[in-house]
Amino acid sequence: MEQKTLNAAPRSAEKSAAARRLRREGLIPAIIYGHRDPVAITLNAREFMREFKVVSESQIVRISVGSEDYDVLVKDYQSDILTGQIGHIDFYEIEQGKLLRTHIGLRLEGSAIGLREGGILEHQLHELEIECLPKDIPQTIIVNISGLDIGDSVHVADLKVPEGVRILTGSEQVIAVVAAARAEAVVEEDEAEEGEDTEAAATEEESDAEE
Repeated sequence: MEQKTLNAAPRSAEKSAAARRLRREGLIPAIIYGHRDPVAITLNAREFMREFKVVSESQIVRISVGSEDYDVLVKDYQSDILTGQIGHIDFYEIEQGKLLRTHIGLRLEGSAIGLREGGILEHQLHELEIECLPKDIPQTIIVNISGLDIGDSVHVADLKVPEGVRILTGSEQVIAVVAAARAEAVVEEDEAEEGEDTEAAATEEESDAEE
């Protein structure tokens, strides 16, 4: 995976009002922590969004702060629920050659057999926790669902990951399942209720006739 580079400026520890001012100026307050002392920085918001359409924990970024370079992963970030504007980012500095833990997105691929038969695809697990060396971090994990029929599911245990990558997420967790359409269940339930109503009405008519 190509490593991206961003330039950043150091900043002093600031309160909320100062952070809001930085955001108004088109800057993103952030912090880098890890095996060295934490470093508070600011990033150019426009440059960051141009390079990263989607914020991902699987993308190694090199951040240059003055004469210092930091190879980092995004560990956490805050964004505005309405505008999508990034409000703050926590970066974790990695050490090349040392194992790390991170989360990787799961992408479903293929068209499940069950969908053509009226089933509904339920995507239940969207990311995977893994352990590997920085150089072995995959961008995403592909999950092929082509063979899933109604009632079938794919679990973490079914995944094949690149060499050097160890899955930490529980193997029993369901990633995706093709469920029967709820409409069918509702129709069957309605038909059952109609049958009960008809039977009850017939019983009442018999009782009235006897009287």
